[in-house]
Amino acid sequence: MDITQITSSQAQQTPLGGVANQTMGRDDFLLLLVTQLSNQDPLNPMDGQQFAAQLAQFSSLEQLINLNDGMAQSAQLNGLLAQSINSGVAAGLIGKDVEAVGNQLRFDGTEGTTMHYELDHAAASVSIDVFDEAGRKVRTIEAGGQGKGERSANWDGKGEDGADLPAGTYTFKVNATDAAGNTVNATHLMRGNVDRVSFSQDGILLWIGDQSIPMGNVRSVIGA
Repeated sequence: MDITQITSSQAQQTPLGGVANQTMGRDDFLLLLVTQLSNQDPLNPMDGQQFAAQLAQFSSLEQLINLNDGMAQSAQLNGLLAQSINSGVAAGLIGKDVEAVGNQLRFDGTEGTTMHYELDHAAASVSIDVFDEAGRKVRTIEAGGQGKGERSANWDGKGEDGADLPAGTYTFKVNATDAAGNTVNATHLMRGNVDRVSFSQDGILLWIGDQSIPMGNVRSVIGA
């Protein structure tokens, strides 16, 4: 009697009488094999070659299950190892100057600040808009034409009317076009000294004052 010849009622019942799921696992396969042996005709027993082939199938299934379990455990261990390495690297950045993708500006209310960015191509016209914490544009700085690569522009902390703006966190946006009027992509960059690191469900965050930077946004370490 072949496994495929077992009645549907036999194949669908677990040892506890419950209904098995659609996927055949190791225990299901073994149950079917035992059921097949117990229901074979004593006067016409199962062919030995056929039985050996089914045992080989069971052995292959066992190896696949073990392999899958091993891969799952390996992936989990690799994840923990990567997390541990990243945590160690992040902690090692405390006290160092980094450059990261981001458009936040720290203004202390007295000295101006520098905005850093990278142009994908040379631009015939570059302007930088500065926004306050409420998202209001407070200043536009014209930087003229600039070549490809990392560039910077200074902001003196004043608004369009020349009045001093209060200390706080500001953001900036670079607008660049080439000679034909096409938009040139600009990557906004932040620079600063890391004074602490936090670990949360959102990932690893580096802090420059009150500004947080995701660990994955860091592009380079530029100082000790």
